[in-house]
Amino acid sequence: MISKLLLALEKGITVMRSNSRMLLVAILVFVFPLLFTWLTHSFLATATTNIETVDGKRLGAIHKAVSTVISYNETQSDFINNLLRDLVADNKQDLVTLRVLVEGEDGFEVLYADDTSVIGAKQPINQHVLNAGFTEERDFNRFAFTFQGQRIWHGYTKVSTLERDYYIFSEQNFTVIDGIMSNRQMQAYYGLTAIFVFLIALAYWLNKQVDWHRKYVTLSAQLKERDLFSNMIAHEFRAPLTAIKGYASFLQDAKEISDEEKRYVSIIRSQAERLVLLVNDFLEVARLQSGKMKLQNETIDIREIIIAVTEDLKITAKEKGLELKYNPGAVKIFIETDKNRLTQALINIINNAIKYTEKGQIEVSCTQKNDEIKIRVMDTGAGISAEDQKKLFAPFERVGGAEDSEKTGTGLGMYITKKLVILLEGSISVESIEGVGSHVVLNFKAKSLR
Repeated sequence: MISKLLLALEKGITVMRSNSRMLLVAILVFVFPLLFTWLTHSFLATATTNIETVDGKRLGAIHKAVSTVISYNETQSDFINNLLRDLVADNKQDLVTLRVLVEGEDGFEVLYADDTSVIGAKQPINQHVLNAGFTEERDFNRFAFTFQGQRIWHGYTKVSTLERDYYIFSEQNFTVIDGIMSNRQMQAYYGLTAIFVFLIALAYWLNKQVDWHRKYVTLSAQLKERDLFSNMIAHEFRAPLTAIKGYASFLQDAKEISDEEKRYVSIIRSQAERLVLLVNDFLEVARLQSGKMKLQNETIDIREIIIAVTEDLKITAKEKGLELKYNPGAVKIFIETDKNRLTQALINIINNAIKYTEKGQIEVSCTQKNDEIKIRVMDTGAGISAEDQKKLFAPFERVGGAEDSEKTGTGLGMYITKKLVILLEGSISVESIEGVGSHVVLNFKAKSLR
């Protein structure tokens, strides 16, 4: 039996050595609570012993004071009675009775007392005095006992004068003091219990933290491998797709092929362009998520960026019979930003507006109020439902007419746009009424030239 126990203990120690987390949990849950319990118990035991020592010395001092007074003023009854009464009043927490006894023919009777009504009465505990064993070297005795759950001390001092022998008797009841100590002990154990609960919670939290950290490290490594793989695949796809697109252009311009063959080549080229855009979007998302995209900020009039973007996209809008308008105004609006990234975001937004607007116009406005710049792209398209607005900026989500197969796209455009706007320290939102149109609003901080 002992050998099995030792073997199990050895295995447990081996496991704990190989698993530092388990060792830490064991220390927090078992070692620290046991240590705190032992320290608390030792402290309370020492405190109780010290209190008893102090109480004993205090009782001895009281008896000594009364003994001295009796030795020199044994006949001054009023003075002695007042002294006894004052001593009881000063020590009322535990001192119940303080009397001076003398031995008569029928036993011991009360000569002086804190309660003068008992003077002359017989003392019912004479046997204690008889058995006290007083000597010249030992004139004070204390008897401790428990009665009905209450701790009680009886103290006796023998005072010998030329006239007679006096016996000082005191009774102490420690119910009040013991009650206070009991409450303090309960408070200590409540505090100890709270510490135990805290240590168990701390051990649980640390264990979870270690698990989370391990999972985080594993997941980070997996995500890094995934990103590397995605980037590699995207780059590998882009080269042959670009080649396919180029050769399709050559074939489309060739005179030796028929119109039917040219139509096939046109389809090949358009699909290759679509795949190139898809690969580019994947690479853009990967750069944004990895945090490797660096900004080249400069102070520029934001109207110049909007003018350039709208001029480039007017042909695309015109092909759908739409009007793309922007009135720059006369006041320059300066912003510190990355020109290329802001251009990319605006192209995505306006292209999206053109794609989902069948008739009417797309209008761009830019205003500055105090230190805030607001760019608003407004279209007269089908609008976006409240439900679709919630997922407009989510990856791979297509809203506002996505059921139309002619509207191609990866579903990453607005997701990339939002990431770019946040990277440029701006914000983006959408205001739309289904069947009326949509407003995409960008907010940026203006650049002060003071």
